[in-house]
Amino acid sequence: MATQDYESSNIQYAGEFKCSEIALISVTGKIVGIKSSTLEVNIYEGIFSNFLTGDITFTDNFNLMNGLPITGHEYLDFKIRTPIKSPTRERTSTTNAPGAKSFPDFGGYDFTNRRMAVYRVETKKSLSDNVQMITLNFCSPEMIRNQNVRISKAFDGPYDDAVASIFKKEFGLNSKKKCFIQPTNNNFKFVAPNKRPTDVINMLASRAEPKTSILPGYVFFENGQGFHFRSLDSFYYTIRAGAAGMTTIEPVPEMFEFYCSNPDVKNTELKNEIPLKTMTHALRFDLTNMPDIIRSQRAGTYASKLISYDAYNKTFKTFKHNYADEYNKFPHLEKDDAEFDIAEYRGFTPKTHYDPTDLTMSDRPTGSAYKNLSDYSDARIFVTSDTANTHNTNMSQGYRVKDTAQKRKMAIEFMEMMKLELTGYGNTHLNAGHIIRVNLPRAGDGKTDIKSTQYDKNLSGRWLITAVRHKFNFEETTSQSLYTCVKETYGQGQQTDMGPLKITSDNEGFPVNMYDQSEYV
Repeated sequence: MATQDYESSNIQYAGEFKCSEIALISVTGKIVGIKSSTLEVNIYEGIFSNFLTGDITFTDNFNLMNGLPITGHEYLDFKIRTPIKSPTRERTSTTNAPGAKSFPDFGGYDFTNRRMAVYRVETKKSLSDNVQMITLNFCSPEMIRNQNVRISKAFDGPYDDAVASIFKKEFGLNSKKKCFIQPTNNNFKFVAPNKRPTDVINMLASRAEPKTSILPGYVFFENGQGFHFRSLDSFYYTIRAGAAGMTTIEPVPEMFEFYCSNPDVKNTELKNEIPLKTMTHALRFDLTNMPDIIRSQRAGTYASKLISYDAYNKTFKTFKHNYADEYNKFPHLEKDDAEFDIAEYRGFTPKTHYDPTDLTMSDRPTGSAYKNLSDYSDARIFVTSDTANTHNTNMSQGYRVKDTAQKRKMAIEFMEMMKLELTGYGNTHLNAGHIIRVNLPRAGDGKTDIKSTQYDKNLSGRWLITAVRHKFNFEETTSQSLYTCVKETYGQGQQTDMGPLKITSDNEGFPVNMYDQSEYV
């Protein structure tokens, strides 16, 4: 799928950013402009982080530390962005629900009407007798509000209604910001037992099932566009409203494309590229996670067993989950279409026999006798209580643990299985939750320039941004964006028709002890 096109007429060089005056506001209402003395600003966001956070470092030439004073209770007011025009200045809401409203895509961070709250003086370092360097940590005001209130309240109805109430009303976060909430399929009675607002929302996220999609489990987070309560599979595909009430399923478009080169590749040709073209070339990349069988087995990624017990009736039920069998039922990053039942298999788990203790198998039967990793459900066992649902007459609409817990755990674990840390020129249009296309170099390529580099077909392709650090260097007036990206499928289809592993007569023999040349018993 082609990436979105940007307009670069307003950008002069890769890494350029625009920032308004940075105002530091004391609790008494004093306002001081600190942009001229600012050294660096960092802004952090992630789909597994409830709130925006950041830090700012500046030099104190005027004794602000004592004169303002700076106590860690201040507010920050500024606007910062990459000066390119987004291809989706008016985007469909990321709730992906039919009839969802559109909202303007600023492509940056506007903390003028919704100021950020300073919560910590991180460092104070003397640079000279009269100059100090100060670093302040800041966050969304909702994060501080979240620490100050507790919810003790009964809820009855859809999960998304409960989230909206907790987000907007005084007993919860009392936020005036935008929150894009994807409708849920759950109606349930529950009591929030004196918990923080995000504790309740995160609990609902772990139990929620989307109304218009398949994969259970939601996340609640804030990025540059606002707050989001959305399902895990909404990152991969979009539900579009059509004529006569019909809907279509479309893969989420890629917001940008990066090209990564081997360290020995010469980047001299970038000097003649236009700024937006230069921005497509990654500065650094590092694959920090690759599939780990032992870790994934223990986490229940490939297979698991859920034991649900009812202490009141003294009964229990067992439910097994098999990733290979259910692969085509769920959306994935690397599907060329959204028709789940005809998607090519690109999963990390081969649909073939896997028994590391059985190497010959030439005299064993074929077919169902052979197991793969997804058949070993005892690798991870979950135990949960169903006692509270004994008298619940609405379980068909409520929290169905057997349909939710294992699948959500599987989806999140696969998000963590393959991870890429990528650094590019600053681009505030890319947020946590966006999909990008990354072209990773093939080992042993030996090419000397980017354009001729051959790319790894397995690792290249669509990646989901799960976290971003936007770093703005005010001394050099340049910015970088550091992306944490995940991939839960390979870029190309995996062979699934392999038979059991066999050792032929040509390579049979006894293992040899390399130290004494004697045969093993």
